[in-house]
Amino acid sequence: MPPSRYPALPGSTQAPSRRPRESFAALLAGTLTATAAVVVVASPAAAGVWEYVRPVSVNYTDSRQPDTSFPADNDFPVGKWQSDTGMHTSQAYLTFDLAPYQGKTIIEAGADTGETAVTDCERPREVEIWRTADPSSAPTWNDAPATEAKVGDLGAGYAICPAPRLEIDLTDALQDALDEGKEQVTFLLRIKGDHQDNPQHGRRLKPIGVSIKANAAPHAPTQLRVDNRDCAEGLFTTSRTPTLSARITDPDSRDGWAGDLVTATFAYWPADRPDERTEWESSRYYAPTPLQYRVPQSLPDGRYAFAVKAADEHAASDWSPACEFTLDATPPAIPTVTSTDYPEGSWQGGPFIPGTFTFTADSDDLAGFRYGEIGPTDFVAVDEGSRSVDVTIAPTSDGPGTLYVWSVDKAGNRSGQTYYRFLVRPTAPFITDANPSARIGEPRELTFSPRMDNVVEYTYRFNDDDPVTVPAGADGTTTVTVVPRRPGMNQITVTSRTSGGLPSGISRLDIYLVTQPSVSSVEYPIGGRTGAPTGTPGTFVFRPGMPDTVEYIWSVNRGPQQTVAAQPDGTASVVYTPTKSGYHTLQVDSRSSDGTVSETANVSFQVASHAPTVESATYPEYSAAGGPGVAGDFTFRPASEGVTGYVYSFGEQEETVQAAGDGSATITWTPRSYPTETSGWVTLTVRAVVGSIVSDPTEYMFMLLPLAPTVTGEDFPPSGGGAGAGTPGEFTLTAAMPGTTEFVYRWRDGEHTVAAGPDGTATITLTPESEGSHYLYVSSRSADGVTSGEMYHYFYVG
Repeated sequence: MPPSRYPALPGSTQAPSRRPRESFAALLAGTLTATAAVVVVASPAAAGVWEYVRPVSVNYTDSRQPDTSFPADNDFPVGKWQSDTGMHTSQAYLTFDLAPYQGKTIIEAGADTGETAVTDCERPREVEIWRTADPSSAPTWNDAPATEAKVGDLGAGYAICPAPRLEIDLTDALQDALDEGKEQVTFLLRIKGDHQDNPQHGRRLKPIGVSIKANAAPHAPTQLRVDNRDCAEGLFTTSRTPTLSARITDPDSRDGWAGDLVTATFAYWPADRPDERTEWESSRYYAPTPLQYRVPQSLPDGRYAFAVKAADEHAASDWSPACEFTLDATPPAIPTVTSTDYPEGSWQGGPFIPGTFTFTADSDDLAGFRYGEIGPTDFVAVDEGSRSVDVTIAPTSDGPGTLYVWSVDKAGNRSGQTYYRFLVRPTAPFITDANPSARIGEPRELTFSPRMDNVVEYTYRFNDDDPVTVPAGADGTTTVTVVPRRPGMNQITVTSRTSGGLPSGISRLDIYLVTQPSVSSVEYPIGGRTGAPTGTPGTFVFRPGMPDTVEYIWSVNRGPQQTVAAQPDGTASVVYTPTKSGYHTLQVDSRSSDGTVSETANVSFQVASHAPTVESATYPEYSAAGGPGVAGDFTFRPASEGVTGYVYSFGEQEETVQAAGDGSATITWTPRSYPTETSGWVTLTVRAVVGSIVSDPTEYMFMLLPLAPTVTGEDFPPSGGGAGAGTPGEFTLTAAMPGTTEFVYRWRDGEHTVAAGPDGTATITLTPESEGSHYLYVSSRSADGVTSGEMYHYFYVG
């Protein structure tokens, strides 16, 4: 079967088939109900979207019942056929809804059906399709609509019978109907001419549908914009190469699918010279989509217009309404600034006292001015046609001030910057503290003095309290009392006001109250020289930094906090015994009876170390030497005077030794085994004893040699080539540890011992049972239980 021109009927197959001949009349069955379906079945790679359309009604007529119409929702007969009641002749009428295609162009359309039964496949297929007039009611044999034009022959020349799929082109027929303004079209299916009455030409057809690819022109573009600003009256741009944009939509779009591929043509021209039109066409994009065009050449200032139209593969939209805009890329004149309240070079006004500033720019299209004391933070507009404006500004601080001003035109162009410099007179009142050394909780008398004439009142604020207003005396001064209770920073702010209502600037007085306690120690000087050695009790004395101190909270090295009550004079003492040498920190807070907590005192002290030194000729520090059974002397030497003994340990139980007159001591230590778990490393920990004080430790590290036996065996050398598997072989074990009396060896069948001879050797016999790699593990042992390290002997049996 040749490939179909049209999308396949949903659920159908195109595989050829042939049915045996049988009575067409015997296949007649059932009544059909008309249905319609719309299916998008084509990729939108070009203009037009495929739809599979079912007829809104399917009816066939019967010559035996000439006044009855028979709806069909399954297959239906055409031509002559026989039933139990006799011979029949049928024609079929299919009506399709064209309303969705009004205003569209049919690009391609084809009917799709197939045969379910044929009376005689030897007879040629002669099924005609005609377009008919619109039926006023369901067609019958006696009341059938008139035929208007023949569409063609269904499946003419198609050899397979019955045909699983038959097609016929309906493009022109549907387009003609649309051109005539029809909202429905009806097609007649019948057997050609007199053959309609020949039973050999009768057949049954599957439900029929039409695959339609139709196209509508894109919509006229909308949402015209210039440089991302919507088209509107008074639209300006400052770009000499503006970006023009529009939204392109197409009615052929379907939910879940992209629409047609569309282009946009942009046209622009000087608004008063439309004949100087320039057009540009975009690439293709799927609708709906925004498209834009940036004018490539630099345009002069002036009034412009642009419009956009859209097109798909088959049709174009109307042009959009024109969008007019003004291009103005010329900045306005730099402004001038004047002020009689704050003239340049003269100390005037004061903080928060407003003054009038006049901005002027010689530009015809002036929109206003941007200005500010730190940058263009504010904008003021000018009246239409005006070139200046008055602005009221109240400086926020005294001293030199600068006003930054730019003029702005209607297009948004900004001029160069003007700097207007003026001087703001200091007006903040003076504050005098009569008791500057007062501590926390003690009153302070503050006097406010004016810096302006005719001051009648002051408003002050202490920390976070509400503001308080007090009157000024005849001399313009006033006195207030505050009681700072906040540790650390306290703040007073004050302003004055004149009889004329002029405010002053703000004065501020910072009162910093140091409330942290002080700390001292004889044994461990604070922040100074190194103190006593570890283990020496030290007395630390705390003195208050604020009145009415009742207790202290202290900790060492950020450890657990402890509390100590203060004496009647506010001091307290604690005893602390350091167990480590070096740098220590001490944190101390105090608390008064009303619950006020002081700032934290963070102090440091140094603890001396009297950890001893250790030396050994047999076992040098950080070296590998000796081994199990090898005795070594270790000498301990004091780091300070008064050492009476030492506490030491080789990682096991601690031992003690008395010191000689010079404070040193020597011990002898014999390792009894090789420390396999530390790979031979041994740590000797030593602390000196001075009276009742034990020093911080010294750690002395060294490594033992394993002193494991050596193994030789000529019968089974390591490189292989000796006796074979199952053959006994001798191995000689030679001791490296002094005093060895026996060897311990591990073989695949378990652990064994063998006595060492007078020469420190022994011979054993082993029989490898298999080829490959073998390992023999060997150590030695003395009569008093000292064990060497273990080593392995490798050999290969080929």
